[in-house]
Amino acid sequence: MDDMDEIDDLSDLPMPRFIWGFAVIANKGGDVMHDEFEYLTHTRSPRFTCRVVELEDMPADSEDSGIDGRIVHHDEPDRMFYITDIGMALVNFQLFDKLPDKGKLKKVCDEAIANWMLRREFLDDEEDEA
Repeated sequence: MDDMDEIDDLSDLPMPRFIWGFAVIANKGGDVMHDEFEYLTHTRSPRFTCRVVELEDMPADSEDSGIDGRIVHHDEPDRMFYITDIGMALVNFQLFDKLPDKGKLKKVCDEAIANWMLRREFLDDEEDEA
């Protein structure tokens, strides 16, 4: 199998909707540093990237179903942020598409935080098994 076959195989994989990760920063001296914040890239419309912030410890398992967040400063995209009732926020939005209406953006952010929580649960389970 040559490299082109491997690339063709990869091109059949669907692009994840939410991509989570940490930024790595190199300073002028070439030292590589790790940004303390996690970032989200949303790959479907509206496409954006933003910083993920945990404002406080996650509350004890609540029986509440679903995430309910709110968009603040929707009319000022440079100041806009999304905040939830579980101590999570999305800030520093960089939009790659036109700013969607507030309801659509809120729905995407609610789904992103639900995805983040599933991912956190999965990673915690992996650590327990190690």
